[in-house]
Amino acid sequence: MNIQKLNVCMDILKKDLGEGFVASCIITTDDGQVLVATDKANIAEATLLNDATSLIRNALKTYPAELGQYYYIDVAGNMAVLVIPFGDYQWTVTINKKLVKLGLLLNVVLPAVINAFEDAVVS
Repeated sequence: MNIQKLNVCMDILKKDLGEGFVASCIITTDDGQVLVATDKANIAEATLLNDATSLIRNALKTYPAELGQYYYIDVAGNMAVLVIPFGDYQWTVTINKKLVKLGLLLNVVLPAVINAFEDAVVS
């Protein structure tokens, strides 16, 4: 894992989302250790969402489905959280949904940060 490249991932995210970016955190899924976080990142939220991802995965085992590349939580008010599970890691991104177009987030920003993250993992 290349932490310097993870910081580049965060920079890409901040640049592409602009004023709509609120906070972000990348943690390990086995113990919730924070690898990289922005100033306003809520570590407790990231850990809670790590537990939620595990619960969702277990719940989906009873159906012929599994969790995809990400899930999106529409939070009351202007906030939303994008959760991107990567096996041993999980990335949470909090945005102001009034300032970020969902299509831009999912079709442009998400593929770019996934590619950057995968590059950081193999480095």
